[in-house]
Amino acid sequence: MIDLKKFRENYEWYIKKTEEKGIKLDFPKFMAMDLQLKQIKFELDNLNQERNEISKEIPNLKKEGKDTENLVNKVKDLKSEIEDKQKKYNEIYNDFYEIYIRIPNPAFDDVHIGKSDEENKVAYYVGEKPKFNFEPLAHYELLEKRDMLDQGRSAKVSGSRFYYIKDGLVRLELALISYTIDKLSKKGFRPIIGPNLVRYNSMLSTGFFPAEKNEIYTVNPDEDDLYLIGTSEVTMIAQHMDEILDVDKLPLRYVSFSPCYRREAGTYGKDSKGMIRVHQFEKVEMVSFTKPEDSIKEHELIYEIEEEIVKELGLHCQKIDICTGDLGFHAAKKYDLEAWFPGLTTYKEITSCSNCTDFQSRRAKIKMKDEKSKDFVHTLNGTAIALARIMACIVENYQTKDMKIEVPEVLKKYIGEEYL
Repeated sequence: MIDLKKFRENYEWYIKKTEEKGIKLDFPKFMAMDLQLKQIKFELDNLNQERNEISKEIPNLKKEGKDTENLVNKVKDLKSEIEDKQKKYNEIYNDFYEIYIRIPNPAFDDVHIGKSDEENKVAYYVGEKPKFNFEPLAHYELLEKRDMLDQGRSAKVSGSRFYYIKDGLVRLELALISYTIDKLSKKGFRPIIGPNLVRYNSMLSTGFFPAEKNEIYTVNPDEDDLYLIGTSEVTMIAQHMDEILDVDKLPLRYVSFSPCYRREAGTYGKDSKGMIRVHQFEKVEMVSFTKPEDSIKEHELIYEIEEEIVKELGLHCQKIDICTGDLGFHAAKKYDLEAWFPGLTTYKEITSCSNCTDFQSRRAKIKMKDEKSKDFVHTLNGTAIALARIMACIVENYQTKDMKIEVPEVLKKYIGEEYL
């Protein structure tokens, strides 16, 4: 969440930044409630101070044999008045908080303004488009012909937007996981696997609730208060809730493999075939905790790792500078990498990385401590490998005329074969 003190000092800037993200909030109501809360808090402090002073005075007066009945009654009246004001404060605060937690992380000033993903900008291209002497197939066409992908049986079992993968495609996924974990471990990212089910507060603290609640699967909400993660970013960030991190150990870097679950609400008819837009997939994710002054540099590092991975896999991509309207709720700046899918004849997002500044850590109460003060850390995240999409991309880029799939050079030692 945003720093409320900074909002009060420069509320026009925050309102402007919220509008740039395409989010509409009742800021006049929010600021009016803020003033009400400050006034009630001032009155409560005075009433509590008065009650405490009288309460301390009563025992002394009793020792002196003086009548304290009026003072006792005064304390009772003050207690009742305090309870009434506290109740009023709580009622206003609940409404205030509902708006407060919906104020997004302001985009950096160098993020270009745009309403949607249609206004994102291509920064540059990575690698060369592959050339074929035949008409390349879409990944799902090739994989279904090879009986390596089965969406018919998965629809029978689970409904649409699920899949079974088989044989060489399973080995490709396992190879990609091992390759990515090995690579990131050498770069100082600590491997970690956490829960796939988290509590409401974990989603709230990382900024996925309430903004993206419609995308999250709920598990027995009346009994368990558990939600399926859409990314292991949630568990990697939330593990440090209410903690003070050792500043000398920053940056603290993690890499995590996990299943991910997303409802894909509002995407009816989009990428309904294949492995691009599905409800369940696996991902290897990076997360960093840094000192505030280091987060911009860390963001570039995470992006460079993503680009290095796609280069080593031999994929043609375009780097995308994300505009304000497509930035998301908790990111201040974001890059995507979109890979070329020759069978689909289009670019599709395969990675993204975000600088979330102190937005998540303020919600999750994650600080660092040095000699001078305590400050909120900055958090960053980046997709190392979104497995369903990267496998689909490899299949389309490495297919042969006889419908084999060449194994990318960096994965051959994990698979032990030239072709799938």
